[in-house]
Amino acid sequence: MSAESEREQKMLEAVDALTKASKANAEKLGNQIEQALVEVKKLDTVTGATSQKLTELGTQAAKTNTDIAELKQQVLDLEQKGISPAGGDPSGGDTPGAIVIKSAQYALAQKTPGARNMEPVQVAGFFQKAVIVNATGQNQPLVPAQRMPGIITAGERRMTVRNLLPNFRTASNIIEYVTETFTNNAGPQGGGSSPIETEAQVKPESAMTFTLAYKPIITLAHWIPASRQVLSDAPMLQSHIDHRLRYGLMLEEEDQILNGADTGGNLNGLLNQATAYNGGATGDQRLDTLLKAIRQVSSSEYIADGFLLSNVDWIEILLLKDSEGRYLFGNPAAMTQNGTIWGLPVVATNAVTTGTFVCAAWQLAAQLWDREDATVRIAEQHSDFFVKNLVAILAEERLGLTVTRATAVVKGTF
Repeated sequence: MSAESEREQKMLEAVDALTKASKANAEKLGNQIEQALVEVKKLDTVTGATSQKLTELGTQAAKTNTDIAELKQQVLDLEQKGISPAGGDPSGGDTPGAIVIKSAQYALAQKTPGARNMEPVQVAGFFQKAVIVNATGQNQPLVPAQRMPGIITAGERRMTVRNLLPNFRTASNIIEYVTETFTNNAGPQGGGSSPIETEAQVKPESAMTFTLAYKPIITLAHWIPASRQVLSDAPMLQSHIDHRLRYGLMLEEEDQILNGADTGGNLNGLLNQATAYNGGATGDQRLDTLLKAIRQVSSSEYIADGFLLSNVDWIEILLLKDSEGRYLFGNPAAMTQNGTIWGLPVVATNAVTTGTFVCAAWQLAAQLWDREDATVRIAEQHSDFFVKNLVAILAEERLGLTVTRATAVVKGTF
C-alpha cells in the first residue's frame, strides 16, 4: 500500500471515530436538554450545573463537527489526486466526496450539531461515465457464444469410378488370368496354289498361344494418433475420425484405379494401360473427338458403353449452342447431374484431369477385386503409446485391379 493510500485510510478511520463521538455527544446533549426541561417545569429555571453541562456539550459538539469537516476535506483532496494527475476530474465533474460536501444535506447537518443522522446524498450520476458494454471478439466474459453442432469439413467427392467396373471378391492375395494371342489364318483349301487346286492341298494353319498374367492385391492404409481422453470426452469425435479415414481411403482408391503406376505397391491403373487415342485431327471439336473415340473402341471389336470426363470439360460441352443461341443439350432447367453424348452415358468427376477423356467398354475391359473392405481399428500397441495414454486409429483396405482388355479402353486429350 502506498503512503498516500495509508494516509487516506487513517483519515477515514479518524472520520469514523469522530462521527461516532459526535453521535455519543449528541445523545448526551439530548439527555441534558431533557433534564433542563424537567428543571424548568419544576423550578421555572435551569440550575447552574445543568447550564454548565449544556454549554460544555455544545462546545464539544461544535469542535467535533469542525474536525470531521476538516478530515473529510483532506480525504477529498486525496481522492481528487488519485482520480486525475492534474488534481481534479478531467471532464470537469466532481468526485463522490465533493458531491457530498457540496450537498444541501451536508450543509444542513453542519448547521444542526445535535442531529443524529445526515440525510442520504445521491451520487449515482458520478458513475454514468463507466458504461458497461459487450466485449468484442471471441471468449467474451459476459455473453456465451452459440456453438454450431458438428465439425465443418471441406466438400467430399462423389465416388464414381468404382461403379464403372464389375466388382468381384477374392480370398487370395493375387489374381491370375490367362491371355490369348490368336493368329487367324483361316482360308480356302488350296488357296496358295496356282492354278487353284482344291483337293489334296494343304489347308491353312492358324496359331494360338496362351500367357499367364497376374496382378497382386495391394493394401491402402493410413492412421492418426489420438489421446484416450479426447475420444472419451468428445464422443462424436470417434465417429468423425472413422468417417474421415474411410473417405480418405476412397479418395486414394479412386486415384489408384485411374492413375496407379504399377510401382511401389501401387495398382496398375486404367490410364496406365489404356490405348492411346489416335483419331485426332486439326479443327476437331470435343464432340468430334468423342465420336472418333467410340469408333476406335469399336475397331477393336468392343462396344463402348460410356465416357469418363472431368467436370470442367463436361460443363464446357453443356455450354455448346447452335447458331440461334439454343443449347445443344436441351433445356437448362431440366439438366441432370450426368447426361449422354452420342447415346452413351457420361460420368463427370474431379478424379479426371481437365482436358482428358476416357471412352471404354467398361464392363469388359477391367475388373476390380475386393480382398478386405475398408475397416477402422484402434490399438495402443505402437511405440510408447500405452504409457502416454495414446491410441493409433488405423484405416485400411485391400483390393486389386485387372485390365484384361486394354484396347477396350481409349484415353486421350481434347
